[in-house]
Amino acid sequence: MRGRPKKDDSRSQQYRVRLNDTEDAMLDHVSRSTGLPKSEIFRRALKDYYSKVQLSEYAADTKEDDGWMDYHISLQRIVLCPHCGTQNRIDLEDYSVTTCDERQMGEEILYQFDVDEYECISCGQRFRISGYISEYPVGAFNSEQIDVLP
Repeated sequence: MRGRPKKDDSRSQQYRVRLNDTEDAMLDHVSRSTGLPKSEIFRRALKDYYSKVQLSEYAADTKEDDGWMDYHISLQRIVLCPHCGTQNRIDLEDYSVTTCDERQMGEEILYQFDVDEYECISCGQRFRISGYISEYPVGAFNSEQIDVLP
């Protein structure tokens, strides 16, 4: 008896990824919600990021700036009320100050925000949301820090 036939595009490369507790919880949540295996979530995220990098490089190489590539990341987030724990949806674009720095693959866009008096949709208590979201290259999520305080 012979084994499985070989694939033309076998997955012989392996990478180990170390995740912190928050990242692991995020991956578990996405896997449960979508029904996809965790490896497929990584593959899809890689394909999406690769596509965005290619678009950014193309725009930089061709000096193209005709507006068709206006595909920035979403700044909509879910934040938990520090008083009652209810999920609140906020579009941080409405509250952000944007700065840009030129880097190797184009611009890095930094969205900084400080929302003093956001009102919880459930308990009506006010709380503060501050931090930043970084997009680099344009169209690709880089990093974020969002602090929610009573």
